[in-house]
Amino acid sequence: MKVKACIYTDAGKSRKVNQDSVLVKVANSEKLGRISFVAVCDGMGGLPKGEVASCKVVRSLENWFHEELSLMQDLETERLWDVIEVSWRRLIAKISGELRRYARHRKIDLGTTITALLQIGDRYMLMNIGDSRIYVASKGEVIKLTKDHSVLQKKLDEGKITEKEALNDREKSVLLRCLGSMKTAEPDITRGVIKNDSTVIACSDGFWRTMEKTELYSMLCPQMCVTSEDMLDACKKLVKKAYDRNETDNISVAALCMELGA
Repeated sequence: MKVKACIYTDAGKSRKVNQDSVLVKVANSEKLGRISFVAVCDGMGGLPKGEVASCKVVRSLENWFHEELSLMQDLETERLWDVIEVSWRRLIAKISGELRRYARHRKIDLGTTITALLQIGDRYMLMNIGDSRIYVASKGEVIKLTKDHSVLQKKLDEGKITEKEALNDREKSVLLRCLGSMKTAEPDITRGVIKNDSTVIACSDGFWRTMEKTELYSMLCPQMCVTSEDMLDACKKLVKKAYDRNETDNISVAALCMELGA
């Protein structure tokens, strides 16, 4: 498998601090083959030190990738994924405890979203807390793999508002679950199979809020991702579209293009 990757993050037009943190790791393993890992964390803007929370999570994920995942290479496939899931849940609980201690010491509240996807071979596992999202573009469509933990999503699920009304809803940024100084949040963890050449897109709400799926596909489908530079250029153009549509939040996007036959 061939993997191309890029990251683009921007503080935005009206924010002095970028509270987003982004991670992409691609590695070759003798036993597991090509491995890729992507994560986006969006520090909560309504709370102080959101950038501290998001950075803490991304650094912890990076350490996990280098230190813990490497110790799992000898495991049989199904056992491997089970162990990774247990390891992720333990890691999230550990990070949550550390953020709570940091917050108590400084007498503040802080929090961050987290969305992350790990690919090994043709299989993946993802986890999500909050409203950062992961999409996959493949075979003519874009599918959202995560579900937001937000008041807005709850209203949509209950049929209280439409997708169009959601764009201007006053509670569009209110989360029901985040990783931080509140009680420990359990991540949603799911597994899947990559069946075709695909582009995985991880992003903060500043990126996806004004974006149509058709726009994501036209710019970041596997056929358009010839090089990592092409992918980065496409991400920059999409971010500019978001700003042109009056998005004021920090914006972050990371993309992985996976070619199965390469």
